[in-house]
Amino acid sequence: MPDIGSRVKVAFVFNRQRNNSLDEAEFDTPEVIDAITTAICRQYEVIQIEMTQNGSWLRKLEDCQPDVILNTAEGFRGIGRESLAPICFEQLGLHYAGPGPYQCFLTLDKYLTKQVVRAAGVLTPESNVVHSRNDLDLVLRDLIFPVFAKPNFEGSSKGIDKTSICSNPKELKTYLSKNLRHFPEGILVEKYVEGKDVTVPFLSNLGDEGVLETVEYYRTDFEGNWIYDFDLKNVDDSKVQVRCPAQFEPPVLASITAAMKRVVIALSIVDMARADFRITQAGEVYFIEINALPSLQPGAGIFEASKNLGLSYDDTILHIVASALARKTQSSIKSPRRIRSRKPTIALVYNVKTKAPSDPDYELESEFDSPETIEAIGNAISENGYDVTLIEMNRNMADELLSAKPDVVFNIAEGYQHRTREAQVPAICDLLGVEHTGGDATCLAVTLDKEITNKLMAAEGIFVPRSCVVRKTSQLRNLHLNYPIIAKPVFEGTSKGIYEDSVASNLDQLESVVERLGNAISSGILCEEYVTGREFTVGVLGTESLRILGPSEIIFKDRGADAPQFPVYSFEAKQASDPVDNEYFEIRCPADISPATEQRIRKFARRCFRIVQCRDVARIDFRITDKDEIYFIEINPLPGLSPGFSDLTVMADKTGMSYTDLIGFILKPAVRRWRRNRVRL
Repeated sequence: MPDIGSRVKVAFVFNRQRNNSLDEAEFDTPEVIDAITTAICRQYEVIQIEMTQNGSWLRKLEDCQPDVILNTAEGFRGIGRESLAPICFEQLGLHYAGPGPYQCFLTLDKYLTKQVVRAAGVLTPESNVVHSRNDLDLVLRDLIFPVFAKPNFEGSSKGIDKTSICSNPKELKTYLSKNLRHFPEGILVEKYVEGKDVTVPFLSNLGDEGVLETVEYYRTDFEGNWIYDFDLKNVDDSKVQVRCPAQFEPPVLASITAAMKRVVIALSIVDMARADFRITQAGEVYFIEINALPSLQPGAGIFEASKNLGLSYDDTILHIVASALARKTQSSIKSPRRIRSRKPTIALVYNVKTKAPSDPDYELESEFDSPETIEAIGNAISENGYDVTLIEMNRNMADELLSAKPDVVFNIAEGYQHRTREAQVPAICDLLGVEHTGGDATCLAVTLDKEITNKLMAAEGIFVPRSCVVRKTSQLRNLHLNYPIIAKPVFEGTSKGIYEDSVASNLDQLESVVERLGNAISSGILCEEYVTGREFTVGVLGTESLRILGPSEIIFKDRGADAPQFPVYSFEAKQASDPVDNEYFEIRCPADISPATEQRIRKFARRCFRIVQCRDVARIDFRITDKDEIYFIEINPLPGLSPGFSDLTVMADKTGMSYTDLIGFILKPAVRRWRRNRVRL
């Protein structure tokens, strides 16, 4: 620290904007430079040092030997340009305010920043970086339109205009053709999140652990959603107003603040920063980007927020300098802060089969897992590096969980009795405060009910077969459905209750099928129009960023006179010893379909997964008609995981994913939720 009684010397390092070119859009205007200088002069001696390309600024900096540096210099070129100044400061042994080289390099890379922030438990749009049209062809199959495109290594909304929102591949290709020439380092293509833009300032030792009140951008000349593009930020900035605090409900504002705290920790932010988020109508908080060298122009969002704390513009600038001085006794090297946390313990909760296939009551336990499958999952969890305890799902399960004290439950249990049986384990976990894999209690209760699931899908524009639930044969005469009609239990999975003769061509056949089911089950019977077409199944892994497995096509074999007129993926067929190629069907994965059809299937699968709010894993069955219409059949958020036998494991194997990796993909999102909740608690 400087000697007592001496005046602190502050070097103000900046890039001066001399024209309105794109290259200098992030530089400070003469007016901003004067405002910052005037503020510093209120309390400290200030030396202005303009960053130049010939390196003369370094000699000036070394000659003046400041006590601290306030840096706003963006650098000149390349993806490491913002790191230039702090690297030089550290080589000269000079202390400075704001981000270090690592933070500058990381935060200029929007894609890499999102990966770090997502790992900290913050929602981010799914994204890819495209460097060429060839890259686009590789990622196109996974894109869900509309998408948002922008340069990956730029700030000040450079490269963002009204064409950044792309509704289809053609519009995206047009944007890339125009912008890759100007920004060859890469274009970020991410899911477009519809909502309101907000910014959250950070100033060390102010607000809520440095997080200030949320600032909202709005326009009085425009209604509806709009893009804060380059022109609005740099040319027509008078059209955009700021409001602080932002007008959201308190729980949403609290979620924004919590997200910002996680971002600050994950990126090791010090002194000052500004992060942008987009808030959906449902109150979801999506991280968009962060600027570790935020604009210090009077009227910027950071000053609107500090004003609410009673600080003027000058006071805020002085606070940033004081914050850096307070850190001067610490090392000036700002290495990335690593989040350290112990590895969680896992409990595998299961139902085990006790009956042999020859047992007349075997079908009652058909959704349960064999001892071999339970052992395989337990081994795979261990191979992923976690300690695992096995707990059977029964009346003593809650006591065993309390005794074992696991951090995360890997749930494969189907539960017992009643229409909400699959929700039993998630509900108990929620009650005990234990994180778990897979869908929550609501998701599992809803998806076990085929009637409710169909209604939810239909309400979102998904094609579903017309259907009706009946409980006795007398109701069949007023169905108003077109034959053929398939009848199946409304609350079952694993094709329980679905046989080769479950499809009826007329009323007599339907009455026979319904009567047989009615004698076997007490719940309702779903009668739905049979969809003629190719049958597929697809796996979905993940929660925020989804990975698609498959699709697999179930190709029914021509068995001559023994083959049913209307083939289905029946209970008998699923019991065949060879799950890939047997007398009933052949599984083909990858399916023999066009790239366009595969892209539609992937988009369809993601939509279905989101509609019923699945997490971590699900398997979705559907049919494609000769008119190329995709019809939803059902979704299973607790899919079978028998190695080499269950549809999901077969698809994983066919696409090059090992069984251990598959179990890891299911488990790790739950581990991230556990870590996030530990930080919050």
